Amino acid sequence: MVAAAITAARRRRKAVAVLQKIHEHVANQRKDFQHKEAFKLVQRYGVIAVEDLTVKGLAGGMLAKSVHDAGWGGFLQILAYKAESAGRKLVAVDPRGTSQTCVCGAKVPKRLSDREHVCTACGLMASRDHVSAQVILQRARTVPSSANVGEVMPCVA
Repeated sequence: MVAAAITAARRRRKAVAVLQKIHEHVANQRKDFQHKEAFKLVQRYGVIAVEDLTVKGLAGGMLAKSVHDAGWGGFLQILAYKAESAGRKLVAVDPRGTSQTCVCGAKVPKRLSDREHVCTACGLMASRDHVSAQVILQRARTVPSSANVGEVMPCVA
């Protein structure tokens, strides 16, 4: 009976070790991908704009699994570090209303299921995500230049 318990404990320890290796491998793959993508962005753009999202808050809600799986906080830290090292500007903008605002400044209310942006003020029709990205970049360009000369705007991670 004791020998069976010892054997079961050994098998469990081996299984735990195998699982730890798998998790470590996935974490290393994610970090490698994040470093490569951050490098590409920093090499390609002089100004990088991101939403100043509260990743901790998102990670506690219904999107928790997706937020943790994507490693948003870690990616923003890597991006900030690489941007600073390369002398690029990383600007974090207020995320409020970025998906509900048109590039022209008009409010365009949408449900989450609405994937197309249609502005009645200027007639712009485009992907909701594409317009949101343009609004984020527009906001980053209007941040007072003295606020981020020679420094990287802080990212919440």
